[in-house]
Amino acid sequence: MKKLIFIFLLLLGSSGLALAKENSKTNTVLVTTSRILDSAQNIPANIQVITRDEIRETNTTSIPEILSKLGGLNITGARLGQFNQGATADIGGYGAASGSNTLVLVNGQRLSPIDSAAPSWEIVPIDAIDRIEIIKGSASVQYGDRATGGVINIITNESQKSINKVTVGYGSFDTRSINAIFQDKSDDMLFRIATGINQSNGWRQNTASDQYSLDTRLTKYFGLSSIFIEAFGNHNKNELPGAVITEVGKGDPRSVKCDYYSCFKGAFNKYDNYGLSLGTRYELTDNIKFEGDLSYKNSKSYFYKNGDNTVLTDFSALYNPPQYQKYESNLNQDRIDFSPRVKINLKNLGNLIAGAEIDRADSKSDSNTSTSFGTVNLNNKSLYFIHALPLKENLDLIAGFRRQLQDIKAFDYDGSDRTNAEKTTSANAWEMGLNYKFSDNEKIYIKYSQAFRFPNIDEFWGYAPAPSFSRTFFGGIIKPQKDRTAEIGSDFYLGNTKVTTSLFFTKTDDGIRYQVATSKNINDSDEVERKGMYLSTNSKLTENLSFYTNSKLQEAKYSEGSYKGKDFDLVSNLLINARLNYQFNEEYSFGAITNYVGTKQYDGANDTNAYLKMPSYLVSDIYANKKINQFDLRLTIKNITDEKYSTYGGHQVKDPTFYYSGYFYYPSDGRSIFASMSYNFR
Repeated sequence: MKKLIFIFLLLLGSSGLALAKENSKTNTVLVTTSRILDSAQNIPANIQVITRDEIRETNTTSIPEILSKLGGLNITGARLGQFNQGATADIGGYGAASGSNTLVLVNGQRLSPIDSAAPSWEIVPIDAIDRIEIIKGSASVQYGDRATGGVINIITNESQKSINKVTVGYGSFDTRSINAIFQDKSDDMLFRIATGINQSNGWRQNTASDQYSLDTRLTKYFGLSSIFIEAFGNHNKNELPGAVITEVGKGDPRSVKCDYYSCFKGAFNKYDNYGLSLGTRYELTDNIKFEGDLSYKNSKSYFYKNGDNTVLTDFSALYNPPQYQKYESNLNQDRIDFSPRVKINLKNLGNLIAGAEIDRADSKSDSNTSTSFGTVNLNNKSLYFIHALPLKENLDLIAGFRRQLQDIKAFDYDGSDRTNAEKTTSANAWEMGLNYKFSDNEKIYIKYSQAFRFPNIDEFWGYAPAPSFSRTFFGGIIKPQKDRTAEIGSDFYLGNTKVTTSLFFTKTDDGIRYQVATSKNINDSDEVERKGMYLSTNSKLTENLSFYTNSKLQEAKYSEGSYKGKDFDLVSNLLINARLNYQFNEEYSFGAITNYVGTKQYDGANDTNAYLKMPSYLVSDIYANKKINQFDLRLTIKNITDEKYSTYGGHQVKDPTFYYSGYFYYPSDGRSIFASMSYNFR
């Protein structure tokens, strides 16, 4: 059945290309991927835009779900659930380090945290989203640190129109949601408030989730210029079930982990985030545009677990029967970002974008099991420019450069020893390319670029060997990672089908990753090569039938060193996303979505010589929408074939006297149903 669905959708995609007869004309797509609002055709990059209408049509309940089912991105995580808690998006094929190589933004401001945690996706209510811009490729010149694999920019609604809507939903596992947006435009003022409440008991044991979010924005317009102030916050409590201790497909996928080594019954994470941002878009002259924003964010988290089985006083073994020690930890982080930028029309010399970014971040953590704690202070400063120089009509030479400095101050106290470290590191990003626009909505580009990422603050620490497994501090000695990429891509039309494609080849030097064998974060001495192809299509098969695909064929391998020829952990060679939508009339529509993810190595496979692969999986959803006057009714059946699969698994080799050794995985949810009803106020 699953294979038939898959083949059927692929055949429809092929027929879409065959049936297309005449060139389509669409409105110019405006994006912010160059840091200033501009046409996507002027930017030499593979850019995908997910619209508010697409999000509403598919009845998605979280941003990671949107990125997977509408963007075709590979979403992984250790807890996920109905709202994809703790999810990370892997654009560039970076496996376990994807969260630090995919930059996530909200209105151009960083949502990616300074540590290894996943972004707080739920801080943005679904109804507040106007569009999501995805750059499939490096963009460190524009955005700096972490934009090595790609960028996800979530743009909240700023359209100059009134939107007033309330949505309620209910589904399997007692999943409930209430989302609302009230946006009013009066003369030159726009006010918006959006909120979301999402709750679920979860498919697995101990996976209940409670999420609350609020976003408000006030914008004042002065002709083509504007200023805004935005405040946001969210509260989350997510239960944690732990891993299933075996290979994917074995064991009880719905059970909570509680064994000889540790117990997750009652374990949970609690998060509180809030922030405030100010910004402006100002037309200084007809040829000079200025944009800038200043933001502050605070994040607090609390982790609780029944604990790990404690070590006997002679350090010879664990207690039998287990004696679990309760574990609690707290984390507090603050961040301030300032980003001014200007776009200058140099007339015959093209357009120049220049900007600066200054940010400061502080983090402090502690736990109940010892007197240990750690603090980190980061200061980043960078300058950048991007210049598009016209060589001839419709052909631009694109050049850009960024220089970023990072000052690190770290302090660690493990209960007996204090360690201080200070270090200043730097990295450069650059790009050079050509962009040719052969129509208003078609282009071809070629570019060569260098991107970078600094270690996140968790990568300053590791763990000592058995029997203590205590935290050890490495003083920020990890160097910045460098990625050099050659890329060629195009947007073009084949009749009624829009095609977006790109080929890439990336070499990674000093790659930052966690080495399972040593429990340390390292600069990988072995070079990794990543190469592949993106292909996206948007086909109008008939007046009522549309078909969309997002595919990626990729290879990530070590090109030298002891792992030469080995696949990089947690990277699938093939990703295929397909969506079919049939619009019966203005009131009723039906659709289907499928995602295929190929086999991949478990996390830690190369370090532990464990080359059994995680199995591929195919997950399909169907949805239906009905409009009745001011009501919108939607029904979605997710994972209709009840596929048993996992997005993340690992393998570790440790002393079994103290710790589990072998395969483990985190199962994803089985089949579920979700229905929602929206009321649109006039």
